[in-house]
Amino acid sequence: MRLDVWLDGVSHPVGRLQSFDNNGVTFQYAEAYLRYAAMPISLSLPLQKNAFGDAITRAFFDNLLPENDQTRRLLEQEGLSRDDIVGILFHLGADCPGAISCLPEGAEPVKVPGDLNIDYEPLSENAVEAIMLSLVNHQRLPDQTKDPSPLAGMQGKMALTILPDGRWALPRFGRKVPSTHILKVPAREDQGDVKHEWAASGFTWSLGLPLYLPQRVIIAQTQGLIIPRFDRRLMNNKVYRIHQEDFAQALGLPRGLKYERNGREGRKFSAETISGLCNRLDNPADARIKILKATLLNLVLGNTDNHAKNHAILFPEGRAPALAPFYDILPIRLNERFTRAFAYKIGNATTFEELVAEDIQLLFGVFGLEGGRYRRFLEGEIRPMLQTLERLADDLSSGGMKGFDDLIGNNLEHLNNILDLGLDVRKRDLYVSSGGGWLARP
Repeated sequence: MRLDVWLDGVSHPVGRLQSFDNNGVTFQYAEAYLRYAAMPISLSLPLQKNAFGDAITRAFFDNLLPENDQTRRLLEQEGLSRDDIVGILFHLGADCPGAISCLPEGAEPVKVPGDLNIDYEPLSENAVEAIMLSLVNHQRLPDQTKDPSPLAGMQGKMALTILPDGRWALPRFGRKVPSTHILKVPAREDQGDVKHEWAASGFTWSLGLPLYLPQRVIIAQTQGLIIPRFDRRLMNNKVYRIHQEDFAQALGLPRGLKYERNGREGRKFSAETISGLCNRLDNPADARIKILKATLLNLVLGNTDNHAKNHAILFPEGRAPALAPFYDILPIRLNERFTRAFAYKIGNATTFEELVAEDIQLLFGVFGLEGGRYRRFLEGEIRPMLQTLERLADDLSSGGMKGFDDLIGNNLEHLNNILDLGLDVRKRDLYVSSGGGWLARP
């Protein structure tokens, strides 16, 4: 089976995805695209004439597939196996997340920019309530609602568009136009995640790291987050897609290797591979600084689920790839059902409790900050950031997030002690986590 791979905004296929009787898959760039192309579709798939083999091809395209009821129903109805990614994309490839689409050979492209004035149908209040309740109770959409752009990975999310008047909307029937936002609704037992992610995202933004601020909503007694999409561009009421990929795709890693602990030497997500990706971006030095600051901030916020699919790279038209804004800043250590293990090792440490000064020094060394540069960065960048976070956290307890405040305070004290930062940290109660029941989030 052969599929044409399209990139929104390009007038011809960028390449061909093909499966073979032995279950292998390949991807090969089209000659026409190679003649005029300014960018690859992935840092793991550089522009070249020869076809890419099974492992690297499968890693990129499998990471496009949603893990939801739509995929499961398709597998049952068509008798497909989960590893038949070309067969699955034959049916679902028109709705790949982002700017990529995979269509039957010879089919015309379907993705187009959206006009906010004519291409979207506002949702009624009843429809909005039904969506919220279905997501919170079942982690899927109501049967009568089709996600216009199923998001890769696990659900509890849907893509939607916010119109200029604030109403929620979906594309009109038959229109493959971009969404502008993501609705994120945790399961009933995890509703506390909403205020924690909302607060953590606000801290991240206030501390100068790139992030699109989520809006907290409460509808039908259900909490959710409305998050602007960083892979969209709005101009004159038109919505355009910007191509992006997550770090797993950029590193040629399947979704099962999104945590360092699941990989092996030479094929894993790690501080070293992140640093290597930074070197390939438009501003390597700036990317490294942002990653280091975000890593230290995530340690304090308890966001240890910052795996390879929770970081992304943007491919703006006519420009070099760039680090995308940060997202999914969730203090997962507040949820005792999930592991305390880091998504990738900090030096030799795999949990926060193991961290010593040498681990931070080793991490910074991977990103090129050693000796005096390491200490200057701690004093000039990290210390002010963490001291400001301490001030910003003052309002957490009054906002019903005392546990989050205690976690931040305890983590700041630990970093303050091992790094000798001289932070002024107010006293909190001891935060005791008994997490570790699950190996990882799905």
